[in-house]
Amino acid sequence: MRARTPLLSAAVATAMALSACAAGAAGSDTAAAPAPPVDRADHVQTGPGPTEAVVAAADAFLAGLDPDQRDQVLHDAADPALRRWTYFPTTRDRNGVAFGDLTDEQRGAALAVAEAVLSDSGYAQLRGVIAAEDALGVRNNDSAVSSARYFIAFFGEPRTAGRFTVQINGHHLAVNTTFDNGRVSPTPAFTGVDPVDFEEAGQRLRPMLAETDAVSALFGSMDEGELATARIDPIDDVRVGTGEGDRYPDPEGTLVTDLTEEQRERVIDVVRAWVGDTDQRIAQPLMERYVAEFDRTRVAWAGSTDPDTPGSYLRIDGPRLWIEFSNVGRFGNGDNHYHSVYRDKQGDYLDQ
Repeated sequence: MRARTPLLSAAVATAMALSACAAGAAGSDTAAAPAPPVDRADHVQTGPGPTEAVVAAADAFLAGLDPDQRDQVLHDAADPALRRWTYFPTTRDRNGVAFGDLTDEQRGAALAVAEAVLSDSGYAQLRGVIAAEDALGVRNNDSAVSSARYFIAFFGEPRTAGRFTVQINGHHLAVNTTFDNGRVSPTPAFTGVDPVDFEEAGQRLRPMLAETDAVSALFGSMDEGELATARIDPIDDVRVGTGEGDRYPDPEGTLVTDLTEEQRERVIDVVRAWVGDTDQRIAQPLMERYVAEFDRTRVAWAGSTDPDTPGSYLRIDGPRLWIEFSNVGRFGNGDNHYHSVYRDKQGDYLDQ
């Protein structure tokens, strides 16, 4: 086995994570409202563009692997291992091949697959989250905590006609994007980071700035009475975060349609901060669907309205949409430590 080496050079990590921060800051201030909602009962429908780009990147990646590596990466589309991803740290291998077991050229090709799947801001955030893993390993003096311990796998052979899932998984990251003859689902998706704010090559990096800015703006727009209505019992972590978890709790909090127009716009900004990590052609129809269901979507919070206070928790729960953000600072050294999950109750893995 090849020696595992850090995935990101300081320069690349800095550039990509700074790009994420810049995109987040711009999005929270200037992002336009989504197109008028439409009532779509089907799953995400896209043109051939997103699928073709991902297939081309996947083919290039696979072409650079040796036979053993290809066997590690390729799984049957129906393999139940697809749902066995986790955001917990582990020394066990995850599905696929580890980035640390790839050459520089192979890693570049693997990251090109991620870039094809995600939006520019989503890809920059992925790079920043992975860079944070090396900072965490140094902080904790733990060589097993490393960007080398992120894995890529394909469930089904990537083809424009057919079904396959791109899975990229490691501590604090799970990308699960499923393609099936023009239908695409970007869920379930997990994003976390620890440390949330760190220095790389002389620059301060904050990969989840767009999300925390959007959460802060929503809470800041609500008065004491509105916050009291939306408050729920303390939550210590995301509730539906692991690969096989789909046991959603009963709806709690306040209906989005009971909020003011300005507050509903802040909810849209929060949703976009997560949904917008995927390719725009995939994200936009989803945004339209989720906004159309705001009359049955609830916002809830617990702990603190400051996302940079350990124990802070936000939930957006609709007929399809499920977003959770949790600051689980106690799991680290007492500093801020984010976990978040975005799921679609009817669309995860295109199961329904």
